[in-house]
Amino acid sequence: MKVEFKPETIRLIVGLGNPGVQYARTYHNAGRIAAQALEARGAEMFPRAKFFSPAAFMNESGSAVARPLRTSPSTLLLIHDDSDLPLGSYRLMFGRGAAGHHGVESVIKALGTKEFWRLRVGVRPSLPKSAKGDASRLPAGRFVLRPMSKTAETAVRETAEKFLSTFQTRA
Repeated sequence: MKVEFKPETIRLIVGLGNPGVQYARTYHNAGRIAAQALEARGAEMFPRAKFFSPAAFMNESGSAVARPLRTSPSTLLLIHDDSDLPLGSYRLMFGRGAAGHHGVESVIKALGTKEFWRLRVGVRPSLPKSAKGDASRLPAGRFVLRPMSKTAETAVRETAEKFLSTFQTRA
């Protein structure tokens, strides 16, 4: 059964990331950066939603997400980095597994369900054609802790705006 995303039903928007200045501008904090952009530009689209970034580390964020969720998990929009997606892209999904993302695994475990919305924000810069399949590509666990360039950070913010625009054009 396909579930349709309705922004007005969302009650909690969570941007996953790691706390602390040393992580603030890493790829792993793309969820927090995108959530901040949504809060700044899309509050009217999510009129009853509370925006939240847990103070817990990414891989231990499940209980921090579960605490403020006062309604059904289906009213949650969890925003997180995805190193399998190219920088500047996103995927919206409902009721899917963690696909190896430890922060999402923690949330699924704490909620006891995967029946919530996820906005996967792409963070992997595109490789030149000659580098495709290059074995030197950093593993996700190492890549996401690298500092983001200003250009990449801007691309993450623009990704959030792209996401918003898909729903503004439907209205």
